[in-house]
Amino acid sequence: MSLIPAEQLKQIFSVEAKFYQAELANEKILMRREAHIRRNGVFATRADAVIVMINPSNCAQAGKTEKNPRDAEWVSTKPNPTQYQLMNLMERQGWNLVTLVNLSDICEGNMSKFKSIENQFNKAGVAHSLFQEGNVDEREALLGSADHLIFAWGSSTVAKRLAAEFGLFRNGQAVSPYEHAIAWVAAENGFPRHPKPATVADRMIWLEQMEALF
Repeated sequence: MSLIPAEQLKQIFSVEAKFYQAELANEKILMRREAHIRRNGVFATRADAVIVMINPSNCAQAGKTEKNPRDAEWVSTKPNPTQYQLMNLMERQGWNLVTLVNLSDICEGNMSKFKSIENQFNKAGVAHSLFQEGNVDEREALLGSADHLIFAWGSSTVAKRLAAEFGLFRNGQAVSPYEHAIAWVAAENGFPRHPKPATVADRMIWLEQMEALF
């Protein structure tokens, strides 16, 4: 089974997200708490999977944002390459709805800039993640809202550090209360592989490995 082209996937699935703002030293920082990939024409209230990745990078279409993530409204967004890869997984599994959450809500794909912004949050004592203290109820509701929990944040130094800080993953395994999480763990570094590796061949391997885990 080959990868489905993006133009075809856009006819099958749509992406929506909840954006909000955090304020640090009078600067507004764009954040995203969660996103959905939804099969068009299918009404699903329970997600087939929650997928945890590193942080949102495709936030150009945020539109109006609120200060509190609980007040944010769903807005349609343009799919990014990682989301197209996840749509391929959804097609293979026959899934209708997937929820995307991240180790951090900060919308910044450049890791150097991300670390600088994260440092500002930490210094100010402002939460930037669903997995930090104070978000327990929302976290439990989100992570428990699907049949599968998938860890797929990759092996960047930032991802490793955040996963360790939040007590999600240790010695190549998910820890309590996340033991049920599914991940294709890289043997060389013991961390969950990201859904979208650089080459098409490796993307195919990721899909095949995830299918085998299910």
